[in-house]
Amino acid sequence: MRTRKAITALSLTVALSGSGLVAVAGTAQAADSRCYITASAAKLRSKATTNSTALAVVYKSNRCSLKDLNANGTWAKLRMTTGNAKGKTGWVRSDLVHLPAVDTCTPPC
Repeated sequence: MRTRKAITALSLTVALSGSGLVAVAGTAQAADSRCYITASAAKLRSKATTNSTALAVVYKSNRCSLKDLNANGTWAKLRMTTGNAKGKTGWVRSDLVHLPAVDTCTPPC
């Protein structure tokens, strides 16, 4: 039984190392946080609400780095890496951004 667990753990490690995912305490997370804007234009906001101050307007294909998601995943906190808002950090509705895939499944799934 101990050998089977060791082989399973080794197989999981090998599978994850080639997939771009990193195992962390029983979960898998995206190893890279690159993202990009998919809407023709979107407002980069100071808070995760449409009532907050617009810091900038970001445009389709502008690249970003994912910093955080709000509790229900409807807003993404981004640091812009290209475009007119390069270097700025703020919130954009997550349906306007292509986010990196994050697998949070803990086996057995």
